[in-house]
Amino acid sequence: MKKTILILLLAVVVITSGYGLYILKNKNNKNVGSEISEIRIGHTVDSLTSAAVVIAYENGYFQKHNLQPKIVLLKNGKEVAQAMAAGQVDIGMGGIANFAPAMAKGAPMRFIAASAASPSYIFVRPDANIKNFSDLYGKTISLQSNGINDLIFRTAMGQEKIDTKKMKFVEIERAFNVTALMDKKVVDAAVVADQDVDMFLKAGAIILPEWVIAGYSKKAEPRNSVAVDSNFLNRHEVTVRNFLNAYIEAQRFIKENPEKAAITVADSIKKNSGGAVSRDPETIASQWQNKKTINMLWQDPAITMDLVHKSKEIGSIDKELLLEDVYDLRFAKELKIAQEEIYGPEN
Repeated sequence: MKKTILILLLAVVVITSGYGLYILKNKNNKNVGSEISEIRIGHTVDSLTSAAVVIAYENGYFQKHNLQPKIVLLKNGKEVAQAMAAGQVDIGMGGIANFAPAMAKGAPMRFIAASAASPSYIFVRPDANIKNFSDLYGKTISLQSNGINDLIFRTAMGQEKIDTKKMKFVEIERAFNVTALMDKKVVDAAVVADQDVDMFLKAGAIILPEWVIAGYSKKAEPRNSVAVDSNFLNRHEVTVRNFLNAYIEAQRFIKENPEKAAITVADSIKKNSGGAVSRDPETIASQWQNKKTINMLWQDPAITMDLVHKSKEIGSIDKELLLEDVYDLRFAKELKIAQEEIYGPEN
C-alpha cells in the first residue's frame, strides 16, 4: 500500500513539474502562435536608421518568427507616417517630427520601440564665409520640412536666438544634396544626419564652425523609432510581438557582426535606390562602432517627449501631446531587458 501511494505521489510530482515546465517555456517563448501572419512594414529607402529592419528581412528573421513581411519603401519618414495614417502600413520607421503632426490630429499610431540616435549637422562650402549662425541669414538651406533634422535645427536656432524666418529653405532629395551644395551651388548650407556626413566631407564641405563650437555636432538625438498602427496592435498583439522578436534578433546581429551587417545594408540601399545612393560598408560599420549612429531597442521616452514639447513650442504641432498620446508601453519590459543584454549600459 505504501509503495502504491509513493508511486502515485511521484506521478503527481512528475505531472506537476511537467506542467510547470510547459508554462515556463510558453511564458518565455514570445514567438507564440504557429500561424504565419502578414505584416506591412514601411521604412525609408536609404536610411541607416532602418538597418535592423533590413537585416531582419534579409536574414530571414521575420519568417523565423512566423511573419510574412511586406516591405513598403518610401522616400522619407514623413511619407511613412502618411502611409500609416492612410492604413497602408502596419509598422513604420520614422522620427517624432514625422509622426507628431498625425498623432496631434488623433491618428491611431504609437511608438513601441527605439531604433537609432545620432546628431544633426549643418554643412557649408569652405569658401562661402559662413561661420556663425547669423551668417545663415538670407541664405538658402537644404532641409526636409517637418523632419527630425528640421526639428533639431529649429530648436537649436531658437536656443541661440536666431530667427529662421530670415532664411530660405528648400527640399532636396538626399541623393542630390551634396551636388546641390558643392557642385551646383544652388544652396548655401545643408542640414543632414550623421549617415550623410562622410559624403559631404569627401566632397570638401565643412561643418558650420559655430555648430561644432556650440556642441550640437556631438548631441545624439532620437533619430528614428518603431511606430505601429494602434488598431492593428490591438487586433494582432502576437504579430507585433513576433515582429519585435525578429527586430531584437537583427539588432543583436548588427552588434555582433557590424561588418557583415554593413555590407547587407549597403547592398540594400544601393539596390532599392536604383543606384542613386551608394554607401561604403566600412563607413557604416565605423559609424556604428564609433557610436556616431547609435542603434538601440529602448530609450527613455522622456527624451522623445522633450522633442514633442519643442514641436509645440515652435509651432510644428498645435496640440500638446501626453505620453499616452505618443507611446504604447506594453512591450517596454522586454525591450529594456533586450537593450541591456545586447548593448549593456553604454547606450
